[in-house]
Amino acid sequence: MSVVAMLQGTPETDVETTQSALVMAKKIGTGLTGLCALPDPQAAVMLVTTPESTGLTAAAATNIIELQKEMLEKAEAAFRQGVGSAPGIDCVFLHQVANAEAAAASAATLADAIVFPRSAARSGEPLSIAFDYVMMDARLPLVLAGTTPYTPGPVIIGWDGSNGAARALRFHTPLLKAAGEVIIAQNRKDAERDGARPGIEPGSLEDWLKRKGIKTSVSPIEGEVSAALLALAKGSGATMIVAGAYGHSRIGERLFGGTSKRLLSADEAPALALAR
Repeated sequence: MSVVAMLQGTPETDVETTQSALVMAKKIGTGLTGLCALPDPQAAVMLVTTPESTGLTAAAATNIIELQKEMLEKAEAAFRQGVGSAPGIDCVFLHQVANAEAAAASAATLADAIVFPRSAARSGEPLSIAFDYVMMDARLPLVLAGTTPYTPGPVIIGWDGSNGAARALRFHTPLLKAAGEVIIAQNRKDAERDGARPGIEPGSLEDWLKRKGIKTSVSPIEGEVSAALLALAKGSGATMIVAGAYGHSRIGERLFGGTSKRLLSADEAPALALAR
C-alpha cells in the first residue's frame, strides 16, 4: 500500500503532484509511488500492409519511442526533485507499459490514495482521460490536487448520504485519521429531501467517525453546495474536501452545471478526495 502520484512527463506539474502526494504519504505513514504509464509504442502506430508504408511505420515507431523516453526522463527527474531527501519514506518511481487510464485504475484499487494533478480535471490535458475513467467508469476513489500545494490541515466531508460520498470517506479513512480535525458539512435541506438515504440523518456519520477514533465537528451549510464548501474550507483552513462526485449524470452535470463541476473548475480550491 502506498500513496500514488500520477505523473505525465511535464516537469512543473509532476513536481507539484509529487510534493502533494508526499505530504499525504508522510502524514499517514506509508510509502510513495510515482507512476508514469505510457502505451506500447508499437501499439500506438497504425499498421498497414503495403510495402511502401514499411519505412514510414518504422520511423513513426522510433519517433514515439524517443518521445516516450524523453517523457519518462522528465517524469522521473521531477519525481526525484519533488521527493527530495524524504527520510523514512519509501519512494519508488514506476513506469508501466499501459494506457494511463488502465494503469491508474489498477493503482487506485489498492493504493492508500491516488493523486492526480489539478489539470487532469480539464478536458484535453494529458491525464484527463485517465482521471475521467477512474472516477466515472471504474468508479474508484481518487484525490485531485488543490490549486496550491497540499499541506496538512483540517478535512471537510461534504456529506449527503450518497454512495459516492460514502465510498470517498471509507476509502480515505487513513487520511481522515491523520488529519487531526474533520468537519462534517451538511445541508439540512438535503437531509430533509433525501431522508430515505441510509446515514443521511444528522449525527449518524459523526457517530461512525467517532467509533473509528476520528475527532469531528459539524458545520451546517446553506445555499449552493460547492460555494458553501469552498467558503467553509477557506474559513477553516481546510486543505481537503471529501465528497461524492457527480450525483447526477455526467452529461447533465456538463450541460447544466452541478456541485462536482463547480468544485473541479474552482480557481481556488483545496485538494478534492472524490468518488462516484
